[in-house]
Amino acid sequence: MEKERLKDIKCFLFDMDGTIYLGNALLPGVADFFKKLRDAGKDYYFVTNNSSKGHIHYAKKLIRMGISAEPRDVVISSDALNYYLQKIRPQAKLYILGTEELKETIRNAGFTIIEDEQTTPDFVIVGFDMSLEYKTLAHSCRLIDKGVPFIATHSDVRCPIENGEFIPDCGAMLALIKSATGKEPVNIMGKPNHYIIDLVREKANYEKDEIAMVGDRLYTDIAFGLNNNILSVLVLTGEATMDDVERTNIRPDIILNNVVEILDYI
Repeated sequence: MEKERLKDIKCFLFDMDGTIYLGNALLPGVADFFKKLRDAGKDYYFVTNNSSKGHIHYAKKLIRMGISAEPRDVVISSDALNYYLQKIRPQAKLYILGTEELKETIRNAGFTIIEDEQTTPDFVIVGFDMSLEYKTLAHSCRLIDKGVPFIATHSDVRCPIENGEFIPDCGAMLALIKSATGKEPVNIMGKPNHYIIDLVREKANYEKDEIAMVGDRLYTDIAFGLNNNILSVLVLTGEATMDDVERTNIRPDIILNNVVEILDYI
């Protein structure tokens, strides 16, 4: 029985919105869930593709909701970006299409951010940016047209907001850039690709069979688990429904009504 595999998991990776909260409302039973998980000797991280905010933002949001969290407990697609760049170009100069919070995360990792239009960067970085200015978008496309490679923090097309509505996410910006330049990013950091799991394994020294990904989205959270040979757990509190599971070839290892049900199997 697949659910019995949860006993052997030492580290859980939790998506946030749709998995442990909806908007600004914590899902039922979640406040006590993480304490019980820790008491059971399990480690966990909060994982998000949304690179528009930083670690302190997410930690403060979790604390406001009643979950004990430190900035180090949060793993963002921008962390995977920093991890990747430190491997391939530790002195990289970067032009950022993204928020000030994304720039701060990248700057804190030791990279140089190019603000002027005269200097040619090593890479253009494209992140989710709700403060997007046309000038930044246009210059990014001009650099990409000239051959500067670009990297995306994640490829989610839509970002959920209140009342079940959505706004354009980083993937929509990538589609715009492709339409304008004809070019694709040379790499995409977030779920479902492998860079976050590489980072977690190096950071916390877990084997893949000791890690589980828990989330509500099939094409990011569950695909992330399946693509990277870690246990995938779908919860039905957010985007995906059982009908969605039946209609797709992305098949979770385990399906639960909510995250609290994990406690029944560990």
